[in-house]
Amino acid sequence: MSFINISGKNIYYESYGENNTPVLVYLHGGPGASCLDFTNTAKALGKHIKIVSFDQYGVLRSEQISGNESYTMDIQADMIDEMRRKLNIESWSVLGHSYGGALTVLYADKYPDTVNQIVLESLCMDFTDSAKSIAAYLSSHIHNLGNKSAISLCEKIQNSDYQNSDVVIDILNLLDYVKDMKLRNYLHSISFDDYMSHFSTDGITDEMWAKTESHLLKLIEDRNSVRNYLPVLKELNKPTLLLRGKYDPACSENQVNYINDLPNATIVEFENSGHFPRIEEQEKYVKMVLRFINGYL
Repeated sequence: MSFINISGKNIYYESYGENNTPVLVYLHGGPGASCLDFTNTAKALGKHIKIVSFDQYGVLRSEQISGNESYTMDIQADMIDEMRRKLNIESWSVLGHSYGGALTVLYADKYPDTVNQIVLESLCMDFTDSAKSIAAYLSSHIHNLGNKSAISLCEKIQNSDYQNSDVVIDILNLLDYVKDMKLRNYLHSISFDDYMSHFSTDGITDEMWAKTESHLLKLIEDRNSVRNYLPVLKELNKPTLLLRGKYDPACSENQVNYINDLPNATIVEFENSGHFPRIEEQEKYVKMVLRFINGYL
């Protein structure tokens, strides 16, 4: 394990292709998902470019956020740039998965001179729109459960005009009703067991897993974090690649169409994937990322 001290906190990170250029940093989703399931992809990409990935502050192997401590996406963005400086990296491209896409755009907005290109995998940058899309995706399953509370919540998410972080709480509560782990993780061509087999959980304790909830709760305490980041991406005018699984409900059609209208954006769709094209179609995923980073896409 490798750790780096960022703002006095021990942050777990991994680095591959140490002597390669250019550099790509991976921002995991969740919030609180960790970089655990990116390791195999990082190793494949690291044969050609340098890859940096890490568990965000308060997640899994990184130091836990204390109960009375403030933590926001802005704070995380600042920690990302401190990591860049401590690793002696002048600039890098940023790859964000799901919620990590919103964090990517926020970071690039705060530190535009450090970001060369933006890669968005299975983006979730308009939290309300993603939640509504997920609720619609789960609707038939929820109705088949016959649970009135679940059905009511599913319909509420689809029909309410949310203005704050309540939408995140509601979609997480809805997912609690879904016991089918393939469905719950928006997988398409592989089972949940197949997904889990792509990475190792050796040494990961229950205490580490438990950090996810506190990390998430800290983030949604900041009402400014849960918003639509698509207009911010538009203003950045950075070369952007969207990697989108055809069957991913979190990466909603509205958000895909918005990206498609940006003059500097390229979209690659994965025909046999849901929310994790890097696992369901890893060979194509690695190829597309490398072509984009090297200016051939």
